[in-house]
Amino acid sequence: MIIKDVPKVAYASIGGSGTWACEFPNEVGMEGVKVLQEGMQFETPFGTTIEMKLIELDGSITADGKPRTMLYVPFHGFTGLAPFNTPSEQIFWVFQQAGVKYIIVDGSGGSVNPLLDPGDIVVPHDIIDLTKRPSNIHRFCNGIVRMREPMCPELRGLLTKFAREEYGPRVFGRGVYCNTEPPRFETETEIKFEQSMGADITGHTMIPEAYLARAIGAHYAGIYIISNYAEGVQQLNWGSGSIFGHYNDCAAHIGKIVLRTIAAIEPEKLDCRCKEYLMEVPSNVQNRIHSEKVGK
Repeated sequence: MIIKDVPKVAYASIGGSGTWACEFPNEVGMEGVKVLQEGMQFETPFGTTIEMKLIELDGSITADGKPRTMLYVPFHGFTGLAPFNTPSEQIFWVFQQAGVKYIIVDGSGGSVNPLLDPGDIVVPHDIIDLTKRPSNIHRFCNGIVRMREPMCPELRGLLTKFAREEYGPRVFGRGVYCNTEPPRFETETEIKFEQSMGADITGHTMIPEAYLARAIGAHYAGIYIISNYAEGVQQLNWGSGSIFGHYNDCAAHIGKIVLRTIAAIEPEKLDCRCKEYLMEVPSNVQNRIHSEKVGK
């Protein structure tokens, strides 16, 4: 159903393979959460979005004791296994119109660091971009996006706290996520290259989300389950069983971690510098660039 008016919300969740195996939020099993509207699609300059949900968290579970609403996007806005066209741009255009300032994402990835095993949880602090598609940052802001601390340290702290309560010690509050092109996995030589750059986990979905979140002035962080060993990391690369078995096991847990994190955010107490990392280009520089472009 096409919705013409984008609801005004400050919070959003982008679902991925971490919650793929459950119906979010219905099957998470968390009280105080209800779906206000589902099947919501929006027309954007980048195309029509995938169906979204509008969710309410009751004041009984939020940090400020007040109800808060959030938008939920399944599987990173993809309609298949690969990001055909511009799904990230579609959903971030909606987020920008909605006024979203806090974004929690989930997903999965392969273990590049041999110390990480399938089933472990990583809350990354940094990212490597090996994709080739344009980010379209310029369509969302008139500034230069500085990617220092690309994942908000405050939101990361909340995710790590609740993940440890759900999972125990095999939760890592730091890690470097290397984003490659979907829908294929990497070769053994490519994984060696990622290791040489300091990557811990390899996946397909954090780019261009991390850039676009900063472009719209939003705090952004994610939680990822290790679904397999990347090629060459272990002799038995995939570990035991299918990667989809890990998705079934983790979905409700990660869904609860996401909801608890969003409920626990206290905007006035966030001690981070995320908003400082979008550098505005002075108007005289913008005008000069524009005039030179027109002159050509």
